[in-house]
Amino acid sequence: MDKGNQTKRRAWMSIAAVTVLFCMLAVTTYALVLSMVSAEDNIFSMGTVQIQINGGKTLFSGEDMNIEPGYSAKKDFTVDNLGTADVYYRLYLENVSGELADGLLFQIYDGENLLYSAKAEAFVKEAPCVVDTLLPAGESHTLTLVVKLEESAGNDFQSGGVTFDLTADAVQAANNPDKEFE
Repeated sequence: MDKGNQTKRRAWMSIAAVTVLFCMLAVTTYALVLSMVSAEDNIFSMGTVQIQINGGKTLFSGEDMNIEPGYSAKKDFTVDNLGTADVYYRLYLENVSGELADGLLFQIYDGENLLYSAKAEAFVKEAPCVVDTLLPAGESHTLTLVVKLEESAGNDFQSGGVTFDLTADAVQAANNPDKEFE
């Protein structure tokens, strides 16, 4: 009889354990359902972000320029939105090298409006020219880059040169009112 009681006790313990586990599963499922949030008519669309500066062509070739103190080289260029999403974009310099870099001032204009002005060492990704104008998908925006050798440079940079890459980054404008790039 002792064995029969032990068997019944084990059976009841197993049933109790299964019941407790089932209740825990039910409570967990209920909590999961309550934690989910639904938003009716929550629609989002996907797109691509791709921009190009000046059709990929070089802005300044250097062959037609003789920079002297106070001289400004001025070139118009386009920023083309080749993607399918409206974007915000920023411009900065990379790969700056050459003796003239220390004496050059870079300015970016949108028409007559000065957007940005900095020396080469300050015109970097961490302190870029952020253009406030939205660039719609498939459209272009024309800006002007002015590179000026400071008048105070004297002959310190005579026979010097400079190379640089004007770089652009873009982020989609949708759901990005603060123009966050990172």
